[in-house]
Amino acid sequence: MRSPQILVWESDGWMARQLRELVTEHRWVLRPVRSARRLRQLLNGSGICGVCLLQFEPWSDRREPIELIAEMHSRWPDIPVVAVSDVKLPEAERAAWTAALFDLGARYVLFPPLTKVVLEDVVSGLMMACLKRVIGEGNMHPTTKADPHPDTAEGSPGSSLTQQKHEVIDLSEEGDEI
Repeated sequence: MRSPQILVWESDGWMARQLRELVTEHRWVLRPVRSARRLRQLLNGSGICGVCLLQFEPWSDRREPIELIAEMHSRWPDIPVVAVSDVKLPEAERAAWTAALFDLGARYVLFPPLTKVVLEDVVSGLMMACLKRVIGEGNMHPTTKADPHPDTAEGSPGSSLTQQKHEVIDLSEEGDEI
């Protein structure tokens, strides 16, 4: 059986390093990629992709990451894309970029300050959803199953069924940058 994997397209390896402990703990596959061509090859043929993280630079002349988000949304709609920037922007610009990337198909858009914990939470939540969709919750390995939360029963105010598809998470108040 092909395993779901986490694909990370970035230039510096920071995201892959932050996720290494999480993927080891859950026995997931982490695939760092350096080119859009290689990313497309992996999406087309080798394994089931669970989550894709793409690094983008706002205001850069390099349009490839932005175009790739839109392409992934149309060609591989079941694969959630997390757009990650390491550029600090004023609140209005962050909101504009977030809205634009949501429109193109990104599931989450993250800006600094970005912590390991936030990155792990986003990726683990998306991977759990992928695993439930692909193999079913009853067949999941015990170390992979999410802990049940009794206060978030289906349909309750805290359940994911009542939340919007796209959430804006403002991390500007976080003080523990990595």
